[in-house]
Amino acid sequence: MKINFYKRLKRKFFYNHPKIVAPKLLGKYLVVKTYKGKIIVKITETEAYGGTEDDACHVGRFGKTKRTETLFGEVGKAYIYSVHINTYCLNVVCHKKSDAGGILIRAAEPVKGTDLILENLNSKNKKYDIKKLLNGPGKLCKALKINKDLNGEDMVEGNKIYFLEGEKIKKKDIIKTPRINIDYAKKSKNWLWRFVVRSS
Repeated sequence: MKINFYKRLKRKFFYNHPKIVAPKLLGKYLVVKTYKGKIIVKITETEAYGGTEDDACHVGRFGKTKRTETLFGEVGKAYIYSVHINTYCLNVVCHKKSDAGGILIRAAEPVKGTDLILENLNSKNKKYDIKKLLNGPGKLCKALKINKDLNGEDMVEGNKIYFLEGEKIKKKDIIKTPRINIDYAKKSKNWLWRFVVRSS
């Protein structure tokens, strides 16, 4: 499939509640420029985290802090946090005006730069399963060389990490489930805010 490398997502795409935008992000291309070259992946799994009403979201749990202030800021910015030493999660800030929130990118499939992905994962296995290579937010960040240095990076107008229009995913091809690893949440634990491409 021919990719239009110049048609990037506009900021207005992210001006809505995360639960509305998260399924629309499926099929979009995520581009990361590393010092060895460009990597492009197709997003296949996302989770919405929606502000103060969501007790699974950093905003709902901790309020506005030095760590979470990015989620209150301009949409389309990267929000990156660590869950373990050298294990990171990539989110894009997404919310209505005067609100806060974001979308976690949980999984993707390689489009360009597979050799770099395998190198970053320290994998010499050329017979990889395309659906499992980037299945998990920590693995995705490792494969794309994403760390806290990119926290706050503009994913709309910046050139280090950004989105392309990618492919259109039909509603019938999207599965909705509760989010993963949020047992600490009470009110929002069973909300169907995880979105997965059916074929992934």
